[in-house]
Amino acid sequence: MINIYKKIGWFIKEQWKTYIVMLFLLLTIAAISLAPAYVLGLSIDTIVSGGLNRSSLWMLVGLLVLLPVARYLISFTYNHLSHKTAQMLSFKLRKKYLSHLFDMDSKFFEQYEKGDLISRVTADLDAITQAATSLLEGIIFNVGVIIFAIGVMGFSISWNLTLISISIMPFGLTILNVIRYNKRKYIKRHREIYADMTEKVLESVEGQKAIRAYVQEDNDLIKQNKAIDADIESWRYIVRYENWFNPLFEVIYGIAYVLAFIFGVIFIIRQEMTLGGLITFVSYVGMLYGPIISISTIFTQINNATISIDRYDEIMKSLPVVHDEEDSIPILNFNEIHFKNVTFKYPFDKVPVIKNITFTIKRGETIGIVGPTGAGKSTLIRQLLREFNVTDGEIYIDSDKIEHYKIEDIRNLVGYVPQSHMLFRRKVDENIMIGNPKANHEELDKAVKIADFEKDLNYLTNGLQTMVGESGVSLSGGQKQRLSIARALIKNPAILILDDSLSAVDAQTEDTIIEHLKAFREGKTNIIVAHRFSAVRDADKIFVLENGKITQQGTHDELLRQDGWYKHQYIQQMTMK
Repeated sequence: MINIYKKIGWFIKEQWKTYIVMLFLLLTIAAISLAPAYVLGLSIDTIVSGGLNRSSLWMLVGLLVLLPVARYLISFTYNHLSHKTAQMLSFKLRKKYLSHLFDMDSKFFEQYEKGDLISRVTADLDAITQAATSLLEGIIFNVGVIIFAIGVMGFSISWNLTLISISIMPFGLTILNVIRYNKRKYIKRHREIYADMTEKVLESVEGQKAIRAYVQEDNDLIKQNKAIDADIESWRYIVRYENWFNPLFEVIYGIAYVLAFIFGVIFIIRQEMTLGGLITFVSYVGMLYGPIISISTIFTQINNATISIDRYDEIMKSLPVVHDEEDSIPILNFNEIHFKNVTFKYPFDKVPVIKNITFTIKRGETIGIVGPTGAGKSTLIRQLLREFNVTDGEIYIDSDKIEHYKIEDIRNLVGYVPQSHMLFRRKVDENIMIGNPKANHEELDKAVKIADFEKDLNYLTNGLQTMVGESGVSLSGGQKQRLSIARALIKNPAILILDDSLSAVDAQTEDTIIEHLKAFREGKTNIIVAHRFSAVRDADKIFVLENGKITQQGTHDELLRQDGWYKHQYIQQMTMK
C-alpha cells in the first residue's frame, strides 16, 4: 500500500485539501454508523429502568431519525468528492501515459504488443484509480469503524469483555497478510494472460478481411476461445485461492461473537454490566463483521493495485533510445543528405538489413530506389525518419550528423507515404488534413489534384465529406494509396517519400501522379521506392538495392546500358506487357 501511495503521491499532494475533507467525512460517517447501536442500548436500559416518558421517547425517536439523514447527506458529499477525484486522477494518468507513448521510439513498440499497452491503460489504470480513492475509503472507514467501536465498547461498557472478544483478530490479520503476499504472483500472471487475450481480439478485429477471405472464421474463433479460456482459467485459479482463505475472517468473527456472548452473560450474572449494555456490546461486535470482511476485500484490491502500479510504472520509466539532446539544433531546410557507410540492424534481428551503404541526395533531386523484395529498400529510406539510430556509419544533413538535429524538425522535413496505409474513422478531408491541420481549402484541393484523387470524389457518397470506415474499409486499395499521398502532399514537405505507394494504381494513374509531381514539386526532393520501373524512369538517380547493398546506380538509360539486375528486370517487365 505504501508503494502505491509513493507512486501517486504527486497527485495526493496536488489534491491534499480534498483528501483532508474526504478523511474528515469518512471519520464522521464511521462515528455515525456506531451511534444507532448506542441509542438502542440506551433505549433498552431506559425502558427496563422505567425511565421512559414522553420527553425521553421523542428524544430517542428523534435521534434514530436524525442519524440516517445525517449519514446520507455526508455520504452524498463524500461520494461526489471521491468520484470527482477518481476521474481527475484517471484523466491525468491516461494523459501522461498516452503522451509518453508518443515520445517512445519504434524499438519500444516492437517490444510491447498493442494488447499489453491497452490493458495497462485500462484494467491496470482502473485498479490504480481505485487504490487512490476507493481503497482510501475502505481503509479509513473500516479501520475507523473498528477503532471507534472498540473504543466505545471499552470505555462505555467493559474493557475486559472488549479485550476478550477481539484478542483473536490480530492473528487472523497476520495470516491473511501472508496469504495476500503469496497471491500476488498469480495476479501478475493473470494480467499477462489478459493482455495476450486483448492482443488476440485486436488481431482478429483488424484482420477480419483476411480471415473471411480465407474462410478462417472457425479456426480464428477457436484461437480466440483458447485465449479467453486461458484468461478465465487464470482468474478461476485466483478465485479458488481466495475461496479457500477468505472465509478465515468469518471464522475470526464467529469466535469473537461467541466469546462476547459467553463472557457477557457471565458479567451480567456477576452484575458487572446491564442487559442493555450486553445488547449494545453484541451489536458492536456484529458491526465489526462488515468492516472485517471489507478489509479482506481491500487486501485483494491492494494486491491488484500494487501489480497494476508496477506495470504502469514500467511503461512510464521506459526511455526512448532515439531522443533529442539538450543541444539539439533546429532545421528547416537542407542542401544535401549524405549516407556514409551506413549499416542498420533492427533491435531484435540477428543480421543487418542494410550494409555499408554510401550515397548522396541533393536538394531538388528525384531519387528512385528499386530492388528485389526484401532487399532493404524501405529500411533504407526510413532512416530519414529517425525511428531508430543506425547500427554503424553516419547520416549527414549538410555538415551535421542527423542525430544533432531535433527529431520533430527532421520529421517535419519529410512527407512519408508507407506501404501500409493507416486511415482513421473520420471524413476524407479530415484524413488528408492530418498531414497539415492548418491547411486551407486551396492547399487541400491542390493535394487532392496532385494525388489524382479528384476523380474518386464523384464515386464517394459525400465527396470529401464522406466518412472513411475503420482502417479505410470503405475505400479501394488504390483510393487508400492516393488519399495517403494527398495527406503527405498537403504538408508540402522538403522531402517526399513514396514507399511503394503506387503499387495499387493502374499505369495511367501512375503516369498522371508522376507528371503532377514533376510539375508541382519542382525544386523539392522526391524519393520513390517502386517495383515498377515506370515510376522511377525519369528520376535523376536510381539506386539498385540487392541483399542490403547498393549494387548499381545511375539514370534509367545508364542502368539499361549495364548488364545487371536493373536491365534484366526491366526486360522482364517489358516482356510481360
